[in-house]
Amino acid sequence: MRHGAAPIFLLLSVVLPVLPGPAEAAAGASSASRDQEWRACSGSSGISVEAQIAACTARIQSGNENPGQLFEAWYNRALAHYRSERFEPALNDYTEALRLNAGDADAWAGRALSEFHLNRPADAAADFGHAIELKPRDANLYYQRGTAWAALNRYDDAISDLNRAISLKHDFAEALFNRGGIFYARHAFGQAIADFDQFIRLKPRDEAGFVARGFARNAFGELDRAISDFDSAVRLEADDPVSFYGRALAKIGLERYDAALADLDQAIRLKPDYSEAFRYRGFVLDRQGKSEEALAAYGQAIRLKPDYGGAFDNRGYEYLKRGEYDLALSDLTRAIQLDPDLAEAFHYRGYVYLKVQKDEAAIADYDQVIKLNPGNSNALLGRGFDYFRSGRYDLAIADFNEVIGLEPEPNAFLNRGSAHFKRGEFALARADFTQAIALKPNFPEAYFNRGTAAAASHDFSQAAADFGKAIELNPNYVQAYYSRGSAYDEDGQYRLAIEDFGDVLEREPANYGAYANRCWSRAVLGQDTEGAMADCNHALKLSDSGPEALDARGFLELKTGKYAGAVSDYGLALRKDAQRASALYGRAIAESRLGDDAKAQADFTAAESVEPRIAERFAKYGVTR
Repeated sequence: MRHGAAPIFLLLSVVLPVLPGPAEAAAGASSASRDQEWRACSGSSGISVEAQIAACTARIQSGNENPGQLFEAWYNRALAHYRSERFEPALNDYTEALRLNAGDADAWAGRALSEFHLNRPADAAADFGHAIELKPRDANLYYQRGTAWAALNRYDDAISDLNRAISLKHDFAEALFNRGGIFYARHAFGQAIADFDQFIRLKPRDEAGFVARGFARNAFGELDRAISDFDSAVRLEADDPVSFYGRALAKIGLERYDAALADLDQAIRLKPDYSEAFRYRGFVLDRQGKSEEALAAYGQAIRLKPDYGGAFDNRGYEYLKRGEYDLALSDLTRAIQLDPDLAEAFHYRGYVYLKVQKDEAAIADYDQVIKLNPGNSNALLGRGFDYFRSGRYDLAIADFNEVIGLEPEPNAFLNRGSAHFKRGEFALARADFTQAIALKPNFPEAYFNRGTAAAASHDFSQAAADFGKAIELNPNYVQAYYSRGSAYDEDGQYRLAIEDFGDVLEREPANYGAYANRCWSRAVLGQDTEGAMADCNHALKLSDSGPEALDARGFLELKTGKYAGAVSDYGLALRKDAQRASALYGRAIAESRLGDDAKAQADFTAAESVEPRIAERFAKYGVTR
């Protein structure tokens, strides 16, 4: 989640001169009236803005003034409109003045200022340019044009003009402040801090410098120093909600959530419609595990600012954590619509798509995250996982390779190892799982996966050891008990296998596979045939869709001399899996015992075509032809 907002650029109102009225005057009463109007139009002491505007209007409409005098009247009326923040009339009057005298730099500057306040920074930059042509050494004009360029996000042009302003006026505090703001926007936080340092040196009683430097230090990771700056800002101006908001952000970075919440609450008391403060209040409440309150805070931020992409992003993430994927998807999509460069929202939405198994949509969102932020390892991990799940193992491995190149971390090795495993590259898989364990020794999933790769390589003793370590780290790791039981079974340690399948059933009493496998291990051991039969029958009650329990019961019947029952159960197993070598071979032996040599031979041949060394396997179980 991105913390903080760029400092607001200051706009220094150029001290535009009021033009004096004309020196010459005609004799008589009308002359006195005219002189009085000109004094008022020139903004003489004690004259209100409205009286100044009225006087200038009278001279403009009199029809008695020459072009130079009309220029002065239009100019002074424009300035009066500007000072009373009536920027549209000011713009119109400056335009009229410039028609009469296009060589006046102050008129160009005044029109530019009006355009800037009317949110027309491109026009303002052009008009400041005209003024600069007439006054090329006026620092204020470069400062103003630099500020207009900044509003257009033309940061190189802005810095060039601000540099020129500072070179002409070395202690130009406002130009230093705005240049610092541009450095902040470009994430050059060290340079921003240096400029704000200079601003504070020049204006130590201006809280804006401490606020701006506090935001920059927060973004630079100097959180304690950021808090100190915001403390200074609060001492200078105790009623500024931004200072409390900024201090809260730094405290969030230090995980001082209670203190952060207190500052956010104070910011909201000072500014009840402070949508950003409500957003981060939700963030803090989320960190405190107060999901419902967090959602309420995000909702208030959105009500106050319906186009607030960041608040939709945070609320979407909250819904994602709660497993409310439809609501999460709605909010995250809205966040992206409002802010198409919000990489975080694409990331979270990609994860939602991953959770609901819409892999192509997830990959598309992760693509966008990586486009916006090429070094985002979490997005690469997410995309790699979606490639893995959709069977595109080469692409998955490429993404995991990139993550490992950025910063070796255990999950990347775990996932890359899983992709190698799916490609049958068991040695590479085991190497990756080993690396994951080296980076994170208490990683039960890595031990489990390495055990699975060892079992696939027929290294059953190592597999059992790795599954054991996974169980040691997570005593309720049911799949690890199950897999260790299978490894013990393959390694001929049937009593240990029976214990592990029992542990599975203690935790999952309806586990079909554990009943079927314990039936098999008991049948091979040949010591608890009643328990074995009960296990197989229970497995079949749980599910009759797979061949495993029927195969195991057929083997038990074969071992106990119930050959007809064995032929029947093996036949049922083969209906579910016609290529099951153990069922074909077991049925062949039962048929042979029953004297049906032709059928037996056919089944022996079929079994050996599927698994050429099936006879050796059955010999290990104590059953031969």
